[in-house]
Amino acid sequence: MEGNAFDPSSLLENYQLSSNMIKPIEGGSLSLQCGLAYACPTIAVSFLIGPIALLQGIYAKYFGLSLGTIAAVILIARLFDAVTDPLVGYFSDRYFHRTGSRKLFITLGGLLLVFSSYFLYVPFGFDTRDAPFQVSGEYFLTWFLAFYLGYTLFETPHLAWGGEIVTSSKEKNKIYSLRALTVSTGLMLFFSVPLLPFFDSSEFTPRTLAWSVLFSIILMLPLLYYCINNVPDGESKNNNNHHLSRSKKFHLRELFRIARGNKSFLIFIAALFFAGAGTGMWFGMMFLFVDVYLRLGHSLSLVYLLSYGASIILITFWYAIANRFGKKTSWSSGMLMVAIGILGTGFLSPGGAGWISLLVCMILINGGIMATVLLAPSLLADIIDYSLWKYDQDYAATYFSIYALTTKANLAIGGAFGLAIAGYYGFEPTASTQSERALDGMRLSVAWLPSFLTMVSIMFIKQIPMNIHRHNIIRRRLDLRAKSRVII
Repeated sequence: MEGNAFDPSSLLENYQLSSNMIKPIEGGSLSLQCGLAYACPTIAVSFLIGPIALLQGIYAKYFGLSLGTIAAVILIARLFDAVTDPLVGYFSDRYFHRTGSRKLFITLGGLLLVFSSYFLYVPFGFDTRDAPFQVSGEYFLTWFLAFYLGYTLFETPHLAWGGEIVTSSKEKNKIYSLRALTVSTGLMLFFSVPLLPFFDSSEFTPRTLAWSVLFSIILMLPLLYYCINNVPDGESKNNNNHHLSRSKKFHLRELFRIARGNKSFLIFIAALFFAGAGTGMWFGMMFLFVDVYLRLGHSLSLVYLLSYGASIILITFWYAIANRFGKKTSWSSGMLMVAIGILGTGFLSPGGAGWISLLVCMILINGGIMATVLLAPSLLADIIDYSLWKYDQDYAATYFSIYALTTKANLAIGGAFGLAIAGYYGFEPTASTQSERALDGMRLSVAWLPSFLTMVSIMFIKQIPMNIHRHNIIRRRLDLRAKSRVII
Protein backbone atom coordinates (compact mmCIF):
# COMPACT_ATOMS: atom_id res chain seq x y z
CA MET A 1 0.00 0.00 0.00
CA GLU A 2 1.06 3.59 -0.56
CA GLY A 3 2.13 5.61 2.47
CA ASN A 4 -0.76 7.21 4.31
CA ALA A 5 -3.14 7.10 1.35
CA PHE A 6 -4.82 3.95 2.57
CA ASP A 7 -5.82 2.83 6.07
CA PRO A 8 -7.13 -0.77 6.05
CA SER A 9 -8.71 -0.54 9.47
CA SER A 10 -10.72 2.54 8.57
CA LEU A 11 -11.87 0.94 5.33
CA LEU A 12 -13.13 -2.13 7.13
CA GLU A 13 -15.30 0.15 9.24
CA ASN A 14 -16.92 1.36 6.02
CA TYR A 15 -18.55 -2.00 5.32
CA GLN A 16 -21.43 -3.61 7.12
CA LEU A 17 -20.55 -7.17 6.16
CA SER A 18 -23.10 -9.93 6.48
CA SER A 19 -21.87 -13.38 7.43
CA ASN A 20 -21.87 -14.67 3.83
CA MET A 21 -19.94 -11.75 2.35
CA ILE A 22 -16.24 -11.77 1.58
CA LYS A 23 -14.09 -9.20 3.33
CA PRO A 24 -12.65 -6.89 0.66
CA ILE A 25 -9.38 -6.22 2.47
CA GLU A 26 -7.04 -8.78 4.00
CA GLY A 27 -3.61 -7.93 5.40
CA GLY A 28 -3.73 -4.39 4.01
CA SER A 29 -4.36 -5.56 0.44
CA LEU A 30 -7.37 -6.38 -1.69
CA SER A 31 -8.24 -10.03 -1.06
CA LEU A 32 -8.05 -12.22 -4.13
CA GLN A 33 -11.35 -13.89 -3.23
CA CYS A 34 -13.20 -10.57 -3.10
CA GLY A 35 -11.61 -9.29 -6.31
CA LEU A 36 -12.52 -12.44 -8.25
CA ALA A 37 -16.03 -12.52 -6.83
CA TYR A 38 -16.52 -8.92 -7.96
CA ALA A 39 -15.11 -9.59 -11.44
CA CYS A 40 -16.56 -13.03 -12.22
CA PRO A 41 -19.87 -11.91 -13.89
CA THR A 42 -17.84 -10.22 -16.62
CA ILE A 43 -16.88 -13.69 -17.86
CA ALA A 44 -20.47 -14.15 -19.02
CA VAL A 45 -20.84 -10.52 -20.10
CA SER A 46 -17.73 -10.60 -22.29
CA PHE A 47 -18.91 -13.97 -23.63
CA LEU A 48 -21.91 -12.04 -24.97
CA ILE A 49 -19.95 -8.95 -26.05
CA GLY A 50 -17.47 -11.03 -28.05
CA PRO A 51 -19.82 -11.59 -31.01
CA ILE A 52 -20.33 -7.82 -31.41
CA ALA A 53 -16.98 -7.65 -33.21
CA LEU A 54 -18.32 -10.16 -35.75
CA LEU A 55 -22.00 -9.21 -35.80
CA GLN A 56 -21.75 -6.65 -38.59
CA GLY A 57 -20.12 -9.20 -40.88
CA ILE A 58 -22.56 -11.96 -39.88
CA TYR A 59 -25.61 -9.78 -40.61
CA ALA A 60 -24.10 -8.71 -43.94
CA LYS A 61 -23.03 -12.19 -45.05
CA TYR A 62 -25.82 -14.42 -43.68
CA PHE A 63 -28.80 -12.17 -42.94
CA GLY A 64 -28.88 -10.02 -46.07
CA LEU A 65 -28.42 -6.53 -44.61
CA SER A 66 -26.49 -4.00 -46.66
CA LEU A 67 -23.43 -2.29 -45.24
CA GLY A 68 -25.31 1.02 -45.39
CA THR A 69 -28.23 -0.34 -43.35
CA ILE A 70 -25.88 -1.81 -40.74
CA ALA A 71 -23.96 1.46 -40.47
CA ALA A 72 -27.24 3.38 -40.05
CA VAL A 73 -28.44 1.03 -37.29
CA ILE A 74 -25.18 1.43 -35.41
CA LEU A 75 -25.32 5.22 -35.59
CA ILE A 76 -28.96 5.27 -34.41
CA ALA A 77 -28.00 3.02 -31.52
CA ARG A 78 -25.27 5.43 -30.48
CA LEU A 79 -27.74 8.33 -30.46
CA PHE A 80 -29.91 6.16 -28.20
CA ASP A 81 -26.89 5.56 -25.95
CA ALA A 82 -26.25 9.30 -25.77
CA VAL A 83 -29.55 9.57 -23.88
CA THR A 84 -29.69 6.30 -21.94
CA ASP A 85 -26.07 6.01 -20.76
CA PRO A 86 -25.95 9.25 -18.73
CA LEU A 87 -29.45 8.53 -17.37
CA VAL A 88 -28.41 5.06 -16.20
CA GLY A 89 -25.35 6.54 -14.50
CA TYR A 90 -27.40 9.33 -12.95
CA PHE A 91 -30.12 7.08 -11.54
CA SER A 92 -27.56 4.52 -10.43
CA ASP A 93 -25.82 7.25 -8.41
CA ARG A 94 -29.10 8.44 -6.94
CA TYR A 95 -30.05 4.90 -5.96
CA PHE A 96 -26.57 4.39 -4.46
CA HIS A 97 -26.87 7.57 -2.40
CA ARG A 98 -30.19 6.37 -0.96
CA THR A 99 -29.35 2.69 -0.40
CA GLY A 100 -25.56 2.38 -0.48
CA SER A 101 -25.82 -0.34 -3.16
CA ARG A 102 -25.49 -0.70 -6.93
CA LYS A 103 -26.53 -4.34 -7.06
CA LEU A 104 -30.08 -3.82 -8.35
CA PHE A 105 -28.87 -2.12 -11.55
CA ILE A 106 -26.17 -4.75 -12.08
CA THR A 107 -28.68 -7.59 -11.71
CA LEU A 108 -31.26 -6.04 -14.04
CA GLY A 109 -28.57 -5.33 -16.62
CA GLY A 110 -27.25 -8.88 -16.58
CA LEU A 111 -30.72 -10.36 -17.03
CA LEU A 112 -31.69 -7.97 -19.86
CA LEU A 113 -28.37 -8.64 -21.57
CA VAL A 114 -29.02 -12.38 -21.64
CA PHE A 115 -32.63 -11.96 -22.84
CA SER A 116 -31.89 -9.49 -25.63
CA SER A 117 -28.79 -11.33 -26.84
CA TYR A 118 -30.90 -14.35 -27.75
CA PHE A 119 -33.01 -12.34 -30.22
CA LEU A 120 -30.04 -10.35 -31.51
CA TYR A 121 -27.75 -13.33 -32.13
CA VAL A 122 -30.33 -16.04 -32.86
CA PRO A 123 -33.05 -14.46 -35.03
CA PHE A 124 -34.04 -17.88 -36.42
CA GLY A 125 -33.66 -20.06 -33.33
CA PHE A 126 -31.45 -23.07 -32.77
CA ASP A 127 -32.53 -24.81 -35.98
CA THR A 128 -30.39 -22.43 -38.04
CA ARG A 129 -28.26 -24.34 -40.54
CA ASP A 130 -26.13 -21.38 -41.61
CA ALA A 131 -28.12 -20.89 -44.81
CA PRO A 132 -28.73 -17.28 -45.87
CA PHE A 133 -31.78 -15.63 -44.29
CA GLN A 134 -33.34 -12.20 -44.57
CA VAL A 135 -33.52 -10.05 -41.42
CA SER A 136 -35.11 -6.61 -41.47
CA GLY A 137 -33.23 -3.53 -40.41
CA GLU A 138 -35.99 -2.80 -37.88
CA TYR A 139 -35.47 -6.18 -36.20
CA PHE A 140 -31.71 -5.63 -35.99
CA LEU A 141 -32.21 -2.12 -34.59
CA THR A 142 -34.73 -3.18 -31.91
CA TRP A 143 -32.63 -5.91 -30.38
CA PHE A 144 -29.37 -4.03 -30.85
CA LEU A 145 -30.82 -1.20 -28.73
CA ALA A 146 -32.12 -3.62 -26.08
CA PHE A 147 -28.79 -5.42 -25.95
CA TYR A 148 -26.80 -2.26 -25.35
CA LEU A 149 -29.29 -0.99 -22.78
CA GLY A 150 -28.75 -4.19 -20.81
CA TYR A 151 -25.01 -3.84 -21.22
CA THR A 152 -25.12 -0.26 -19.89
CA LEU A 153 -27.28 -1.24 -16.91
CA PHE A 154 -24.65 -3.81 -15.95
CA GLU A 155 -21.38 -2.21 -17.02
CA THR A 156 -21.71 1.33 -15.66
CA PRO A 157 -22.57 0.53 -12.02
CA HIS A 158 -20.24 -2.48 -12.01
CA LEU A 159 -17.27 -0.31 -13.04
CA ALA A 160 -18.18 2.30 -10.43
CA TRP A 161 -18.55 -0.39 -7.77
CA GLY A 162 -14.98 -1.57 -8.36
CA GLY A 163 -13.60 1.88 -7.57
CA GLU A 164 -15.64 1.99 -4.35
CA ILE A 165 -14.46 -1.32 -2.92
CA VAL A 166 -10.88 -0.02 -2.62
CA THR A 167 -9.38 3.46 -2.33
CA SER A 168 -5.65 3.48 -3.18
CA SER A 169 -4.42 3.86 -6.75
CA LYS A 170 -2.51 0.57 -6.74
CA GLU A 171 -5.44 -1.36 -5.29
CA LYS A 172 -7.59 0.01 -8.10
CA ASN A 173 -5.00 -1.34 -10.54
CA LYS A 174 -5.38 -4.71 -8.84
CA ILE A 175 -9.17 -4.94 -8.88
CA TYR A 176 -9.43 -3.76 -12.49
CA SER A 177 -6.62 -6.18 -13.44
CA LEU A 178 -8.74 -9.01 -12.09
CA ARG A 179 -11.66 -7.62 -14.05
CA ALA A 180 -9.55 -7.50 -17.22
CA LEU A 181 -8.54 -11.11 -16.56
CA THR A 182 -12.16 -12.27 -16.39
CA VAL A 183 -13.02 -10.23 -19.50
CA SER A 184 -10.26 -12.02 -21.42
CA THR A 185 -11.43 -15.36 -20.06
CA GLY A 186 -14.96 -14.77 -21.32
CA LEU A 187 -13.69 -13.74 -24.74
CA MET A 188 -11.51 -16.85 -24.91
CA LEU A 189 -14.53 -19.00 -24.11
CA PHE A 190 -16.54 -17.37 -26.88
CA PHE A 191 -13.83 -17.76 -29.50
CA SER A 192 -13.35 -21.41 -28.55
CA VAL A 193 -16.99 -22.25 -29.40
CA PRO A 194 -16.44 -22.82 -33.17
CA LEU A 195 -13.64 -25.27 -32.31
CA LEU A 196 -16.03 -27.63 -30.51
CA PRO A 197 -16.21 -31.05 -32.24
CA PHE A 198 -19.94 -31.01 -33.02
CA PHE A 199 -19.59 -28.09 -35.49
CA ASP A 200 -18.97 -28.86 -39.15
CA SER A 201 -16.35 -26.12 -39.47
CA SER A 202 -14.40 -23.70 -37.29
CA GLU A 203 -15.88 -20.63 -38.96
CA PHE A 204 -18.18 -18.19 -37.17
CA THR A 205 -21.73 -18.72 -38.36
CA PRO A 206 -25.27 -18.10 -37.06
CA ARG A 207 -25.19 -21.56 -35.53
CA THR A 208 -22.10 -20.81 -33.44
CA LEU A 209 -23.74 -17.59 -32.23
CA ALA A 210 -26.79 -19.56 -31.14
CA TRP A 211 -24.75 -21.94 -29.03
CA SER A 212 -22.71 -19.05 -27.62
CA VAL A 213 -25.89 -17.49 -26.22
CA LEU A 214 -26.85 -20.79 -24.59
CA PHE A 215 -23.43 -21.15 -22.96
CA SER A 216 -23.49 -17.56 -21.74
CA ILE A 217 -26.89 -18.06 -20.05
CA ILE A 218 -25.51 -21.09 -18.22
CA LEU A 219 -22.60 -18.93 -17.02
CA MET A 220 -24.40 -15.67 -16.27
CA LEU A 221 -26.96 -16.70 -13.68
CA PRO A 222 -24.70 -18.48 -11.16
CA LEU A 223 -21.81 -16.00 -11.56
CA LEU A 224 -24.10 -13.01 -11.13
CA TYR A 225 -25.70 -14.61 -8.07
CA TYR A 226 -22.30 -15.36 -6.52
CA CYS A 227 -21.09 -11.80 -7.06
CA ILE A 228 -24.20 -10.08 -5.71
CA ASN A 229 -24.39 -12.28 -2.63
CA ASN A 230 -20.72 -12.33 -1.69
CA VAL A 231 -19.23 -8.92 -2.43
CA PRO A 232 -20.02 -6.01 -0.07
CA ASP A 233 -21.37 -2.70 -1.28
CA GLY A 234 -19.20 0.37 -1.59
CA GLU A 235 -19.33 3.23 0.86
CA SER A 236 -22.91 3.47 2.04
CA LYS A 237 -24.61 6.77 2.82
CA ASN A 238 -25.21 5.36 6.29
CA ASN A 239 -21.48 5.07 7.02
CA ASN A 240 -19.92 7.72 9.22
CA ASN A 241 -16.95 8.02 6.90
CA HIS A 242 -18.99 8.66 3.80
CA HIS A 243 -17.46 11.62 1.97
CA LEU A 244 -20.55 13.33 0.58
CA SER A 245 -21.88 16.55 1.97
CA ARG A 246 -25.44 15.86 3.14
CA SER A 247 -26.52 19.41 2.45
CA LYS A 248 -25.93 19.11 -1.30
CA LYS A 249 -28.62 17.71 -3.53
CA PHE A 250 -27.92 15.46 -6.45
CA HIS A 251 -28.52 17.35 -9.72
CA LEU A 252 -27.71 16.22 -13.25
CA ARG A 253 -26.97 19.80 -14.33
CA GLU A 254 -24.38 20.07 -11.57
CA LEU A 255 -22.59 17.02 -12.93
CA PHE A 256 -21.97 18.56 -16.34
CA ARG A 257 -20.57 21.69 -14.69
CA ILE A 258 -18.27 19.53 -12.59
CA ALA A 259 -17.17 17.41 -15.56
CA ARG A 260 -16.33 20.51 -17.61
CA GLY A 261 -14.13 21.76 -14.76
CA ASN A 262 -12.19 18.50 -14.51
CA LYS A 263 -9.27 18.85 -16.92
CA SER A 264 -8.01 15.32 -16.35
CA PHE A 265 -11.43 13.91 -17.23
CA LEU A 266 -11.78 15.92 -20.45
CA ILE A 267 -8.34 14.85 -21.71
CA PHE A 268 -9.06 11.28 -20.61
CA ILE A 269 -12.24 11.22 -22.71
CA ALA A 270 -10.36 12.60 -25.74
CA ALA A 271 -7.74 9.86 -25.38
CA LEU A 272 -10.45 7.23 -25.04
CA PHE A 273 -12.29 8.53 -28.09
CA PHE A 274 -9.33 8.29 -30.47
CA ALA A 275 -8.22 4.94 -29.07
CA GLY A 276 -11.73 3.55 -29.51
CA ALA A 277 -12.25 5.07 -32.95
CA GLY A 278 -9.10 3.39 -34.22
CA THR A 279 -9.89 -0.01 -32.77
CA GLY A 280 -13.54 0.42 -33.74
CA MET A 281 -12.60 0.74 -37.41
CA TRP A 282 -10.42 -2.34 -37.14
CA PHE A 283 -12.99 -4.53 -35.37
CA GLY A 284 -15.83 -3.27 -37.55
CA MET A 285 -14.03 -4.46 -40.68
CA MET A 286 -12.06 -7.36 -39.21
CA PHE A 287 -14.54 -10.17 -39.97
CA LEU A 288 -14.99 -9.09 -43.58
CA PHE A 289 -11.25 -8.52 -43.96
CA VAL A 290 -10.30 -11.95 -42.63
CA ASP A 291 -13.21 -14.00 -43.97
CA VAL A 292 -13.88 -12.38 -47.36
CA TYR A 293 -10.51 -10.92 -48.33
CA LEU A 294 -7.87 -13.11 -46.64
CA ARG A 295 -10.16 -16.17 -46.82
CA LEU A 296 -9.05 -17.24 -43.36
CA GLY A 297 -12.49 -17.45 -41.77
CA HIS A 298 -11.80 -21.07 -40.84
CA SER A 299 -8.79 -19.95 -38.76
CA LEU A 300 -10.36 -16.89 -37.12
CA SER A 301 -11.61 -18.66 -33.99
CA LEU A 302 -8.19 -20.23 -33.35
CA VAL A 303 -6.42 -16.91 -33.96
CA TYR A 304 -8.72 -15.12 -31.53
CA LEU A 305 -8.41 -17.87 -28.93
CA LEU A 306 -4.61 -17.82 -29.01
CA SER A 307 -4.39 -14.03 -29.06
CA TYR A 308 -6.65 -13.69 -26.02
CA GLY A 309 -4.64 -16.37 -24.28
CA ALA A 310 -1.56 -14.23 -24.85
CA SER A 311 -3.43 -11.14 -23.65
CA ILE A 312 -4.03 -12.78 -20.27
CA ILE A 313 -0.26 -13.00 -19.83
CA LEU A 314 0.10 -9.37 -20.92
CA ILE A 315 -2.40 -8.23 -18.27
CA THR A 316 0.18 -9.04 -15.59
CA PHE A 317 2.75 -7.10 -17.62
CA TRP A 318 0.57 -3.97 -17.88
CA TYR A 319 -0.25 -4.25 -14.18
CA ALA A 320 3.45 -4.38 -13.26
CA ILE A 321 4.34 -1.49 -15.59
CA ALA A 322 1.50 0.63 -14.17
CA ASN A 323 2.65 0.06 -10.58
CA ARG A 324 6.28 0.75 -11.46
CA PHE A 325 6.11 3.57 -14.01
CA GLY A 326 2.51 4.83 -13.80
CA LYS A 327 -0.82 4.17 -15.46
CA LYS A 328 -0.30 6.62 -18.32
CA THR A 329 3.00 5.01 -19.35
CA SER A 330 1.48 1.55 -19.30
CA TRP A 331 -1.68 2.59 -21.17
CA SER A 332 0.20 4.50 -23.89
CA SER A 333 2.57 1.54 -24.35
CA GLY A 334 -0.44 -0.69 -24.91
CA MET A 335 -1.84 1.70 -27.50
CA LEU A 336 1.50 1.73 -29.31
CA MET A 337 1.35 -2.05 -29.47
CA VAL A 338 -2.21 -1.83 -30.89
CA ALA A 339 -1.13 0.68 -33.54
CA ILE A 340 1.74 -1.56 -34.68
CA GLY A 341 -0.54 -4.60 -34.86
CA ILE A 342 -3.23 -2.77 -36.85
CA LEU A 343 -0.65 -1.31 -39.22
CA GLY A 344 0.74 -4.80 -39.81
CA THR A 345 -2.62 -6.10 -41.02
CA GLY A 346 -2.43 -3.69 -43.95
CA PHE A 347 0.44 -5.74 -45.37
CA LEU A 348 -1.38 -9.08 -45.21
CA SER A 349 -2.70 -10.57 -48.42
CA PRO A 350 -4.44 -13.77 -49.56
CA GLY A 351 -2.01 -16.63 -50.06
CA GLY A 352 0.72 -14.91 -48.07
CA ALA A 353 2.12 -16.15 -44.77
CA GLY A 354 -1.38 -17.30 -43.75
CA TRP A 355 -2.91 -17.36 -40.32
CA ILE A 356 0.42 -17.15 -38.46
CA SER A 357 0.97 -13.58 -39.67
CA LEU A 358 -2.60 -12.72 -38.73
CA LEU A 359 -2.02 -14.25 -35.29
CA VAL A 360 1.04 -12.06 -34.67
CA CYS A 361 -0.97 -8.95 -35.51
CA MET A 362 -3.89 -10.08 -33.35
CA ILE A 363 -1.64 -10.75 -30.36
CA LEU A 364 -0.34 -7.19 -30.62
CA ILE A 365 -3.85 -5.75 -31.02
CA ASN A 366 -5.71 -7.73 -28.35
CA GLY A 367 -2.76 -7.71 -25.97
CA GLY A 368 -2.45 -3.94 -26.28
CA ILE A 369 -6.19 -3.42 -25.85
CA MET A 370 -5.96 -5.17 -22.47
CA ALA A 371 -3.99 -2.13 -21.27
CA THR A 372 -7.10 -0.03 -21.94
CA VAL A 373 -9.43 -2.58 -20.32
CA LEU A 374 -7.26 -2.53 -17.18
CA LEU A 375 -5.95 1.01 -16.93
CA ALA A 376 -8.68 3.24 -18.35
CA PRO A 377 -11.21 2.46 -15.57
CA SER A 378 -8.46 2.47 -12.92
CA LEU A 379 -7.25 5.91 -14.05
CA LEU A 380 -10.83 7.19 -14.25
CA ALA A 381 -11.45 6.00 -10.66
CA ASP A 382 -8.50 8.19 -9.58
CA ILE A 383 -9.93 11.13 -11.55
CA ILE A 384 -13.31 10.60 -9.85
CA ASP A 385 -11.58 10.87 -6.46
CA TYR A 386 -10.29 14.30 -7.52
CA SER A 387 -13.83 15.36 -8.44
CA LEU A 388 -15.09 14.03 -5.11
CA TRP A 389 -12.48 16.03 -3.21
CA LYS A 390 -12.91 19.25 -5.18
CA TYR A 391 -16.71 19.36 -5.43
CA ASP A 392 -17.76 17.13 -2.50
CA GLN A 393 -20.13 15.24 -4.79
CA ASP A 394 -19.94 11.55 -5.71
CA TYR A 395 -20.97 10.98 -9.33
CA ALA A 396 -18.96 7.78 -9.87
CA ALA A 397 -21.53 5.88 -11.95
CA THR A 398 -22.34 8.95 -14.03
CA TYR A 399 -18.66 9.45 -14.80
CA PHE A 400 -18.43 5.80 -15.78
CA SER A 401 -21.59 6.16 -17.90
CA ILE A 402 -19.80 8.84 -19.93
CA TYR A 403 -16.84 6.47 -20.14
CA ALA A 404 -19.12 3.67 -21.36
CA LEU A 405 -20.90 5.99 -23.80
CA THR A 406 -17.60 7.17 -25.25
CA THR A 407 -16.35 3.59 -25.57
CA LYS A 408 -19.48 2.43 -27.38
CA ALA A 409 -19.79 5.59 -29.47
CA ASN A 410 -16.24 5.66 -30.75
CA LEU A 411 -16.25 1.92 -31.48
CA ALA A 412 -19.54 2.31 -33.36
CA ILE A 413 -18.51 5.48 -35.16
CA GLY A 414 -15.21 3.90 -36.10
CA GLY A 415 -16.94 0.73 -37.27
CA ALA A 416 -19.58 2.62 -39.25
CA PHE A 417 -16.95 4.89 -40.76
CA GLY A 418 -14.90 1.86 -41.80
CA LEU A 419 -17.93 0.21 -43.42
CA ALA A 420 -18.83 3.45 -45.20
CA ILE A 421 -15.28 3.83 -46.58
CA ALA A 422 -15.20 0.23 -47.80
CA GLY A 423 -18.64 0.60 -49.38
CA TYR A 424 -17.66 3.88 -51.04
CA TYR A 425 -14.66 2.20 -52.63
CA GLY A 426 -16.87 -0.59 -53.95
CA PHE A 427 -16.18 -3.45 -51.54
CA GLU A 428 -18.96 -6.09 -51.68
CA PRO A 429 -19.11 -8.69 -48.86
CA THR A 430 -20.94 -11.25 -51.03
CA ALA A 431 -18.75 -10.87 -54.14
CA SER A 432 -16.28 -13.65 -54.99
CA THR A 433 -13.70 -11.18 -56.31
CA GLN A 434 -12.92 -7.55 -55.46
CA SER A 435 -11.58 -4.74 -57.63
CA GLU A 436 -8.23 -3.16 -56.82
CA ARG A 437 -10.02 0.04 -55.82
CA ALA A 438 -12.21 -1.92 -53.41
CA LEU A 439 -9.10 -3.51 -51.86
CA ASP A 440 -7.53 -0.06 -51.44
CA GLY A 441 -10.63 1.02 -49.54
CA MET A 442 -10.45 -2.11 -47.40
CA ARG A 443 -6.83 -1.44 -46.42
CA LEU A 444 -7.59 2.20 -45.72
CA SER A 445 -10.46 1.30 -43.38
CA VAL A 446 -8.84 -1.69 -41.69
CA ALA A 447 -5.21 -0.53 -41.31
CA TRP A 448 -4.01 2.91 -42.37
CA LEU A 449 -6.65 5.13 -40.71
CA PRO A 450 -7.12 3.00 -37.57
CA SER A 451 -3.40 2.92 -36.81
CA PHE A 452 -3.19 6.71 -37.21
CA LEU A 453 -6.13 7.33 -34.85
CA THR A 454 -4.63 4.99 -32.27
CA MET A 455 -1.36 6.91 -32.36
CA VAL A 456 -3.26 10.17 -31.81
CA SER A 457 -4.73 8.71 -28.61
CA ILE A 458 -1.22 8.29 -27.16
CA MET A 459 -0.63 12.05 -27.34
CA PHE A 460 -3.74 12.68 -25.23
CA ILE A 461 -2.92 9.94 -22.72
CA LYS A 462 0.45 11.57 -22.04
CA GLN A 463 -1.25 14.92 -21.32
CA ILE A 464 -3.60 13.68 -18.56
CA PRO A 465 -2.56 15.57 -15.38
CA MET A 466 -3.53 12.81 -12.90
CA ASN A 467 -0.70 10.63 -11.57
CA ILE A 468 -0.08 8.45 -8.52
CA HIS A 469 1.58 11.25 -6.51
CA ARG A 470 -1.37 13.59 -7.01
CA HIS A 471 -3.82 10.83 -6.21
CA ASN A 472 -2.02 10.07 -2.92
CA ILE A 473 -2.47 13.71 -1.90
CA ILE A 474 -6.14 13.61 -2.88
CA ARG A 475 -6.76 10.43 -0.86
CA ARG A 476 -5.12 11.90 2.23
CA ARG A 477 -7.32 14.98 1.98
CA LEU A 478 -10.44 12.86 1.52
CA ASP A 479 -9.50 10.78 4.57
CA LEU A 480 -8.94 13.93 6.64
CA ARG A 481 -12.32 15.29 5.54
CA ALA A 482 -13.99 12.03 6.51
CA LYS A 483 -12.32 12.03 9.94
CA SER A 484 -13.39 15.63 10.58
CA ARG A 485 -17.02 14.70 9.84
CA VAL A 486 -16.82 11.78 12.24
CA ILE A 487 -15.59 14.15 14.98
CA ILE A 488 -18.37 16.61 14.23
